[in-house]
Amino acid sequence: MLKTAGFAAILTVLTFLAPEGSAGEAKSLDDGRLDPGWFGPGVEFRTTSVIDYVWVKPGFSIQGKKLRVENWPDPQFLGKERRGRDAAKAYELTDGMPLRIRTVLRSTLKGVAEVASEGGDLVLSGRLVDYVAKGTLGKSAPQATWDMKITAASSGELFVALHHRRLISLSTVEERIDMWLEEFGKALKDDLAIAAAGQPASS
Repeated sequence: MLKTAGFAAILTVLTFLAPEGSAGEAKSLDDGRLDPGWFGPGVEFRTTSVIDYVWVKPGFSIQGKKLRVENWPDPQFLGKERRGRDAAKAYELTDGMPLRIRTVLRSTLKGVAEVASEGGDLVLSGRLVDYVAKGTLGKSAPQATWDMKITAASSGELFVALHHRRLISLSTVEERIDMWLEEFGKALKDDLAIAAAGQPASS
């Protein structure tokens, strides 16, 4: 009886000392398509009308900086299993994303920051984490989901983390991505101040 009581007391202490969330997996965001590990520790995402999930390091500014947009790696499918044609389209989108980003940001950040493919003070990297075509798994329109982050070129310090999904309707997937990139570029020009007004992400 004493042994049982002592063991229960030990379990109580260990439970009290354990860090929050250690009893199970961390809360999953965007049905598991948002992988916090890709961004690193200390990121607390918020939701906004322009970016689904975003975090910005206090004091971040794009003003007067040179932003290098890197090529994207092969797609990382973090959602449900997709059909072959979905994967093929994902690879096609991935190949074109860096050029799309450079083209749009050179326009939206003109006079504020320089956008380049080499060098730079800051590095913008990204990856596609899901793509589902029209008619796949009951979807009525195609949808693309991606991660992007901005880090210091010299140290790798994280300044911006974002995760966004875009439902494609009434136009091509490429056109809808370009439209979002314009919205993102305008927000970036304002140092992503929208993040401060966002709500903590919960799902």
